[in-house]
Amino acid sequence: MAKNKKSTILHDALSLTIITIICGFALAFVYEITKDPIKAQEDAKKNAGYRVVFEQADSLVTDEELVRIAVESNLSDLDAAFSGVKIDDVVQALDGRGNIIGYIVKANTRGYASTISVAIGYSLEGVVQGIELLADNDTPGYGLELTNPEFKDRFKGVETDRFNVTKNSAKNDNDIDVYSGATVTTEAVVKAVNAGIGFLHKYAEGIGGAANE
Repeated sequence: MAKNKKSTILHDALSLTIITIICGFALAFVYEITKDPIKAQEDAKKNAGYRVVFEQADSLVTDEELVRIAVESNLSDLDAAFSGVKIDDVVQALDGRGNIIGYIVKANTRGYASTISVAIGYSLEGVVQGIELLADNDTPGYGLELTNPEFKDRFKGVETDRFNVTKNSAKNDNDIDVYSGATVTTEAVVKAVNAGIGFLHKYAEGIGGAANE
């Protein structure tokens, strides 16, 4: 009786092991099939967002050197207020003659319940050309509404090197009122925008910082 019980346990264990291995291979197979289409969708959304935040640009070119600096940099060293923000893409906005007229920065930070990715278009003159939320999965009432043009347009056309979060008391162009009660996510977006602008002022050609020293 004990021998049969032991045999049953071994049989069940072997069956579970085989099932686990098969499931592992199946998941790996599905991942390999879907990873390229998913990346293509993400890239398409990102590129569409880039076009929105710098409509005047005739062409966009990745600035490999600034991307390298961004990846290697700790933004909190520039300003403690930028802690938690990561920049993973920097693009040159070019005119029809190939001259740089500004930059697009993709900055990521934490919102109320998810990671928020923000694309910021910024001209050499220090004017925000626009922002676009490339990823914002925060729940309705806690940030999802920030994808609305009403919120995003508050940044567009503003000449500034820093925005301030306010509560029903915006007096200056660079004051951003908390939107629809979503305090945490509004602050996260503004922090990402400020970090992107701060990075450009420090490192980008033609926009303050080291480039103009």
